[in-house]
Amino acid sequence: MFDDTEIDFLEVEGDYDADTIARFIEEGGVDNVRLIVLRNFARQEDCRKLEARFNEIIAAFGSNRGEDGVVRNQQVGSTQFQRNGEDYVRETVKHLDHVIDLFSVLDATTVGNLFLDDDLERAFLKRGKVYRQARHLGGTGNFATTRKWLDNGAMTLHPHEDTAQIAQGAEDGFEIGGGPHTIAANLCIADDAEGSATVLWNHCPDDTVRKEMGLEMTGYPYPIDYADRFQKLRVKIRRGDLYFMNASYLHGVENSPTNYRITAGRFITPVGHKVLTWT
Repeated sequence: MFDDTEIDFLEVEGDYDADTIARFIEEGGVDNVRLIVLRNFARQEDCRKLEARFNEIIAAFGSNRGEDGVVRNQQVGSTQFQRNGEDYVRETVKHLDHVIDLFSVLDATTVGNLFLDDDLERAFLKRGKVYRQARHLGGTGNFATTRKWLDNGAMTLHPHEDTAQIAQGAEDGFEIGGGPHTIAANLCIADDAEGSATVLWNHCPDDTVRKEMGLEMTGYPYPIDYADRFQKLRVKIRRGDLYFMNASYLHGVENSPTNYRITAGRFITPVGHKVLTWT
């Protein structure tokens, strides 16, 4: 639940080591590192293409996530939040056309590398594991969910953790249910000129804490004053950055001058001989 050793983050410019990232995903960290940021990973031109198409889809069809009283955002693609496996894969199929439309502005090779898929497939193969999208009842998890975070009060995205929702996925046997922790992989495709700060607190809530907070199935939101009892990292994220974070730890996004931040992201968890992605 709480590690007395302070956590840290790793910032990488240029060449990266896929084996280190695979170890990070499998173990939930490398030494005391709980966040890896690959700076300027994606080309600025590609990010702008994705940004423009995202805004076109939202203008034409609205958000794939309606007002749920939890988080205000504009979204393309499905999310497993508050859904079991069957509901999630059905939601994924429902919005698949929009996901394909969004990423079709880039060539297939570029899309295949946005989250290091090829490199991670090889890295995990060397570790005796298969890296793939999660499957359930013949359906698969979403490739990536893309969001623009809107005004949510004191923070753009309040303190939360993304392991609680695994329990809901496990209710009907969705294979992510066996995962020990959740890794978030996010690509920032648009942001304020100043960049907005991702915050990671050195606190990994367990079931007892979730029950006390009434957050067993959501993990959102934890009070800010509760999260601030623990050591925290503040890391500016900018257009083109790809980052991997242990999302079982409390994390959030601070407000920025315009709250104009668009990210494409997914979750990853290791389960036995498999390493699974979903959204």
